[in-house]
Amino acid sequence: MSSIHFPFEILYNILGRLPVKEIIRFRCVCKAWRHLVVDPNFISTHLNLQTNDSDRCLLQYKAGRHGGGKDFFVAFNARYFAEHSNLEVPFSCETSYFKMVGSVNGLLCLSLSFSLFGRTLYLWNPSIWKLKILSGSCFRRQIEKWQTDFAIGFGFHRRTNDYKIVRIMYFTEIGELYVEREPPRVEVFSLARNSWRKVGTNSGSYARDKSSTVVVNGCVHWFAYRTKDASGKFILAFDFDSEEFGEITLPKYHHNGDSQFHGHRPEAFVAVLRESLALIASFYKNRLICYNIWVMGEYGMAESWSKQYTIVPNERIFRCLGIVNNRDLMLDAGDEKGVISFDLDKQEYNKPLVFDEDPDELVTFRESLVLYEEGFRLTPRKDLLVKGGMRLGKRKRSIFELLQQKWL
Repeated sequence: MSSIHFPFEILYNILGRLPVKEIIRFRCVCKAWRHLVVDPNFISTHLNLQTNDSDRCLLQYKAGRHGGGKDFFVAFNARYFAEHSNLEVPFSCETSYFKMVGSVNGLLCLSLSFSLFGRTLYLWNPSIWKLKILSGSCFRRQIEKWQTDFAIGFGFHRRTNDYKIVRIMYFTEIGELYVEREPPRVEVFSLARNSWRKVGTNSGSYARDKSSTVVVNGCVHWFAYRTKDASGKFILAFDFDSEEFGEITLPKYHHNGDSQFHGHRPEAFVAVLRESLALIASFYKNRLICYNIWVMGEYGMAESWSKQYTIVPNERIFRCLGIVNNRDLMLDAGDEKGVISFDLDKQEYNKPLVFDEDPDELVTFRESLVLYEEGFRLTPRKDLLVKGGMRLGKRKRSIFELLQQKWL
């Protein structure tokens, strides 16, 4: 019986629609298919074909301080908000638990927490059990100082098909910034180049957000302040293409009568809504935290800001966790109520999800093959969406811990 050969275009179209687990199995069919799986063009095609919301999962990241010193996620369906399983982080660090930087195309970026935040970064793809540790720096002496503060940006540069991390280092003295005396240091990690490189600084401003994956128009964004004028707020942007900083003027988002309530001030933070830059601003009404959502119609044009949504909850909300599915505003309603979502299109609340512990970070997640040829392969015990999660085997765990200690 003669063998049948398919053109690569057809194979891309067929295999690119399959789940990651099935694609990994098909590596054993032949050498051509094995090489296909690691082809950057195929990995991109697979991501582009996985566009159905039902194929996406939402990971609820919960810090180890509430879980016996362990980091874990709760994976659930992003459309129906039905809980699937718990997933433990299968590696550890010296600060007991990790701080989430963000999630991009199935690649999670984690960091050490507390005062060590930003110093060592971890790229982890739970779908293929691969981990890459980023412990190097172009500024080795500065990064080891305890007085160094960090802001991290993580995103995908579509034009070059590359994943980049920008790390800004601010220097403090007894809790006070002295940006003007010693300008921040900035470096960018490219996954394609597998290295850090120095780039220009952003003197005169301070990124309030510790981390960001708000990428619009090829730029990652942070809510920022002027260092000489605390009331001078704006959006700091870093262009992954030119590797230069820019500024975006904020809308006049302050709500009439904004004031402190129980010691809490109204806040604002950047987000992405339907591929546009958005600003979520809180305000108080009837002793409840409410939200206005502003959207920038034309990127970079301050006059194109418009207030498109106002959300006035009928119960107490502790904080906003972000926007998912381009329509659902995720809200933390506390221990008893859990996480609830507000459908911006239908203007109605969805069924809440109640967790055993307080949520820490909420990120979107999708299966992918990104990082397949990079880093260490961890040993999975069970599938991502099967209760029980993943752990390292005893032998591999000991080897991994030795390497981790060496790199840290």
